[in-house]
Amino acid sequence: MKADALAATGTRTNGKILKLVQLAILTAITVVMALTPLGYLPVGALKISFLMVPVVVGAIVTGPAGGAFLGTVFGITSFLTCVTGTDAFGAMVLELNPLGTFIMCVPMRTLAGLLPALLVKLLENKARARFLYPAAALFGSLCNTVFFLGALLVIFGNNADVSSALGFDGGSIILYIVATVVALNGALEASACTVVGAGLSGIINKIKR
Repeated sequence: MKADALAATGTRTNGKILKLVQLAILTAITVVMALTPLGYLPVGALKISFLMVPVVVGAIVTGPAGGAFLGTVFGITSFLTCVTGTDAFGAMVLELNPLGTFIMCVPMRTLAGLLPALLVKLLENKARARFLYPAAALFGSLCNTVFFLGALLVIFGNNADVSSALGFDGGSIILYIVATVVALNGALEASACTVVGAGLSGIINKIKR
C-alpha cells in the first residue's frame, strides 16, 4: 500500500513538473513571437496576431490555469507594444484611454486562454482528441477576436479619431469591424490557430502519454 501511495505521489509530482516545463517553454515562445515579426502580420491599422497558437496549445495540454496564464502573458506583451509605441494604433488608443486599452489587451486575452481549456476539461471524456483539439483551438481564437474587438467597440466605438485611424470615417467603427476585421483578421487567425495549435497539441499529448 505504501509503495502504491509513493508511486501515485511520484506520478503527480512528475506531472506537475512536466506542466511547469511545458508552460515555461510556451511562455518563452509567446514572448519571442511577441518581440519578433513571427507574432504579428500588419494589415492596415491593426495586426493579425498568431500569439494565440502557443496560448491554445498551453490551454489544451496544461489546463485552465496554464491557458489563463499564457493568455495573460500574451495580453501583457500586447499592452507593452502600446506603451512602447511599437504598435502605432495601440499607442493612440492608450493615449485616449489607458485603462480601457489595458482591459482590451490583458483581461480579454486571459479569458481567451482560459475558456478553451475549460472546453477541453468539459468534453475530454466525451469527444475524441482529433475533434476536440481543433474545436478548442478554433474556440480560443474566436474568443480572442470577439473579446478584443468587442472591447474595442464598447470602449472606442464612437471615437472619431479611432474610426479615422482604422480608415473608416463614418464616425463609428461598427461597420469596419463587421465587414473587415472579423472577416479577414478573424479568419486568418482562426485558420492558423486551428491547424497549428491543434496539431501541436496532439503531438505533445501523444509524446506525454
